[in-house]
Amino acid sequence: MASPAPDSSRFIAALTRHQPALEAFCHAQLARRQDAQEALQATCVKLWEKSADWDPDTEFLPWAFAVARFTVLSLLRDRMRDRLVFDEDVVLAMAEETEIASAKFEDRREALGSCLQKLKTEQRGLLQEHYMAGRTVRELSSVTGRSESAVKMILLRLREQLGDCIERQLRLSP
Repeated sequence: MASPAPDSSRFIAALTRHQPALEAFCHAQLARRQDAQEALQATCVKLWEKSADWDPDTEFLPWAFAVARFTVLSLLRDRMRDRLVFDEDVVLAMAEETEIASAKFEDRREALGSCLQKLKTEQRGLLQEHYMAGRTVRELSSVTGRSESAVKMILLRLREQLGDCIERQLRLSP
């Protein structure tokens, strides 16, 4: 195992900052959540082992995506006997598209956070209960005293409102 780079704090900061994008990349490449988590973990270990190879004056994410791509391919080769395995050419084609989308992941996440703050507390609470706590529309209907149709419509409008807000913020940011 290679030893970590002398400036490991910069490496750790870069890895921590970009881990959500790497996680999204792995999830986009692999059908099963467990496989994606395994690929992410293996990627992080491999990145740490190769940390001495990373030049802190270059962008971290493209280098990390290359390591993740090879890690995913290795995992897929190991599992070729499974039924639902993508061909290597398909994975490489998907990887290019996913890299582009994943690179924008952090910007979208920051925009979402900003847009969520613009919502009323009650609206944020409803979204959090549904998407983070996993409450069903029926449960939310019961708790809020609204019909299930009304809760569905509120969630739909909030998703549309957030989507529009995110797109506006991304167009405005450099």
